[in-house]
Amino acid sequence: MCEYCGCREIGIIGRLSEEHYGAVNALGGLRRAVQAQDADEVLRAVKALASHLFPHNQSEEAGLFHGLCKAEYCEYFGPTVEQLKSEHCLMREQLTRIRKGEWAVYDELETTLRHHIDKEENGLFPATAVTLDGETWDEIDELTHAFDHAQGRPHDH
Repeated sequence: MCEYCGCREIGIIGRLSEEHYGAVNALGGLRRAVQAQDADEVLRAVKALASHLFPHNQSEEAGLFHGLCKAEYCEYFGPTVEQLKSEHCLMREQLTRIRKGEWAVYDELETTLRHHIDKEENGLFPATAVTLDGETWDEIDELTHAFDHAQGRPHDH
């Protein structure tokens, strides 16, 4: 993941990037469980990945993605946001299929997740850093904070 452009200095982008690391680490646990053909461990690994991935995706959609779909940014960011949101749905579906025993779906999930993260880390996040103004970042922070509170999700104050 990129560490060159400085976009991680923006609070929410830094947080989302760190959460990507947690998801990738959990993905590795799922890979090992599938390779070992250990049904109990696969279920534990699915839960671990879901606990990283789904709250991340929900916060991202409630804050950053919502802010990027404001009128002045929607034409530029809208298609990318819609694609990323559809990938969130796809990853949820892929993880559900793995949980239900379709372990062969793991490779698809890994590809989807890694490409998704790449699009954000090396595309969306740097583009937002140079495009959005301070007022929009404040709104994104407020939206994310309110969402995290409503979900009982740990966050900074």
